[in-house]
Amino acid sequence: MRLRQITLIAGLSVVVLGLAGCQSSGQKSTASFKNGSSQSSSYSAPKPDAAVTSSSSSKKEAQTYQPKAKQTRSASYVKSGNLKSSGQFTYDRVGTKLQLAKVKHPKTSIKSGKLTYRVTTVRVIENTAETAAAKRMAAQALNLTTLESPYYTIQVKFTITNRGSQDVKTDGIKALRLKKGLELNAANQLSDASAGKTIAAHGKLATFATGLASEKTAPTFKSVKIAFAGAYSGQKQVVAPTGWLKLTL
Repeated sequence: MRLRQITLIAGLSVVVLGLAGCQSSGQKSTASFKNGSSQSSSYSAPKPDAAVTSSSSSKKEAQTYQPKAKQTRSASYVKSGNLKSSGQFTYDRVGTKLQLAKVKHPKTSIKSGKLTYRVTTVRVIENTAETAAAKRMAAQALNLTTLESPYYTIQVKFTITNRGSQDVKTDGIKALRLKKGLELNAANQLSDASAGKTIAAHGKLATFATGLASEKTAPTFKSVKIAFAGAYSGQKQVVAPTGWLKLTL
């Protein structure tokens, strides 16, 4: 059972979904983004609009970036709170500009055993490092030597409903398939806030996951697929993994 520890993070609005060819398959992401999260004990789940973790290395960096007045005059600027409409943007504390490129609310669901997984929002965010620290910290979070800016992240928000009479612990997302041959998972640039969380009997968990979609150029996929892992009671698997659920963007 691959239960992942989640720690809290601070930051911008999205982070890393699979950099194909940029890192070896053996490397694991330690990135977290605003509205994203991580499965490594070394980093934490970001809030809905942040780009890097507050790991020990990032704490050494300045986290007090303030955008210039001319950067905030646009009606699309959001000082705080979630980005809700395409074109809206904000800045994180280390100098990353996060701009919402696409948002959809599919409200589609899939069931396995006593669990129902309902996807409520899918967002693609363009992240532009405005400072050297922002770019360096994002690369460190992704276990990359360098990171091309802008980079694009994808965030999936979903709710898990437990219709059963016993508490279960979810193993989170099995994989997020961006296109054929490119899947994000716990070992490949997917930061999943749901992994390892307990869902009470007849209870619900509202959560999210974030990953890196591409560097430099905007991703072109028009749909993605998501599959959820199993769930456990003690050491026993009581809910099997799901099949693929298609999400149109």
